[in-house]
Amino acid sequence: MKKVAVENTLKNVKNYLEENNIKVDVLDSRNKESHRALNKYDAIVVTGADENLMGMQDTMTETRVINAEGKTAEEIFREINDRDVK
Repeated sequence: MKKVAVENTLKNVKNYLEENNIKVDVLDSRNKESHRALNKYDAIVVTGADENLMGMQDTMTETRVINAEGKTAEEIFREINDRDVK
């Protein structure tokens, strides 16, 4: 089962992913500041506004960061499953 972290403002994405058998954790200040904590996820879904603010673009992590801006929950689900994630 894939494990994904989702920003707390993306409740519709969280619900959709859970309904489709993906384990979802809410991304909060505890886990978004720790590179080690981020590595345990197959993907991280953020709002476009926070992608750079969180410093995730430059993070030394293998975890993929998905920008949810302008995407439906279904598109994000497909992107998680279509990518060759760890």
